[in-house]
Amino acid sequence: MLLTSVTQHVKTQNWFAVFIDFLIVVFGVFIGIQVANWNGERIERSLEREYLEQLHVDFIESIKGQSRDLNFLSRQLSDYNTMLNSLDACNLDAEDEQAFQRGVNTIGYINPPRIFRRTVDEMNAAGRTNIIRNQSLKDQLSETIALVEWRGNSFTDSVARSNEHHRHIVEKQVRYDLSRKYSDPFMGEFVGVDFDIQTLCTLPQIVRSISAVSYSTLERQRAYQPILEQYESILHSIEQELNSRWGVKLK
Repeated sequence: MLLTSVTQHVKTQNWFAVFIDFLIVVFGVFIGIQVANWNGERIERSLEREYLEQLHVDFIESIKGQSRDLNFLSRQLSDYNTMLNSLDACNLDAEDEQAFQRGVNTIGYINPPRIFRRTVDEMNAAGRTNIIRNQSLKDQLSETIALVEWRGNSFTDSVARSNEHHRHIVEKQVRYDLSRKYSDPFMGEFVGVDFDIQTLCTLPQIVRSISAVSYSTLERQRAYQPILEQYESILHSIEQELNSRWGVKLK
């Protein structure tokens, strides 16, 4: 219809009307582009909010997992201390029996830093790493991932190899009794271990191995604590962003 009008105006050489028709076309195209841009931006921001809400869930789970692992490291340190004290005294008190048994079972166990990165991986796969508008929050997320990967790569492999060596030294002097099991509120169930404390305390390599594993466990505890603090910090930042931008309050 507009084309017919333009054609008619050209035939009658009504240039003012042609100019008006031209403005109508330009204005219509402009409005169409603006509507398309607005709609695209609305979809983009809706997706950003969805990713932030998913990241919030992921970091809650990361905090829970990392807290459990730090508690496990604390339990290991306590058990290793009991083992070393018993070996120094060349005597195992009855109330320390389970801690000694548990220490032998878990000696050398190591978990890499715990992080739930489902949403981060999804964003990377979809090429949406820049969808988060808040640059400070985006930088914080990148720093968190880098910290976890650095702590994991720099600690896990080397410590695992070292701890495996010390575990073998201890295991040569004990015997696992699969028919005897202990129930533990923290670990669940673990098997009993047969050993002679009088023999173990005369073997300096046993004390050295337990001491070495205890020290590496303390190092991991010190390395993993900042990761937990980073999780808590970015979780707070995500909550602030959702609240300030969309009025969403998550706890």
